[in-house]
Amino acid sequence: MGGGEKSQSSSSRNNAAGRPYGNKGMRNRGGKNGVFCYCGLRTVMKHSTTAENPGRAFYGCPNYEYGIHCNFFRWADGCEDQVSAAPIPLEVLHEFSWRMTSLESDVKTVKMMTMMLLAFVVTFGVCLGFSLLGFIFNK
Repeated sequence: MGGGEKSQSSSSRNNAAGRPYGNKGMRNRGGKNGVFCYCGLRTVMKHSTTAENPGRAFYGCPNYEYGIHCNFFRWADGCEDQVSAAPIPLEVLHEFSWRMTSLESDVKTVKMMTMMLLAFVVTFGVCLGFSLLGFIFNK
């Protein structure tokens, strides 16, 4: 097998946790490639650092360096079959889907609460302002 992980030829935009934002901002040497990993992200081209395949280009999951990868591997020259990786179990996909739906719901709730808090603060500020104006002019 012979894939190395040291030499990555992509640049990506990362979030605060240092993980890439999906395939937004992912670029690969030689332009955009049409190879996607099992995570559904555009793969990154890297070069092997092993003695068996020194410098040989391969495609890998962009999340490999972050420990949340799908084990995708394919030689860029296509001379050998891709290394088979275990498919992601259906129950794991359902769990991720449930988590994503739950997080989206949480985000909507936080947005709504933020808007309500903002409306309260603005209303309170306006009322306080009118009260102060009334106090000043009634003196």
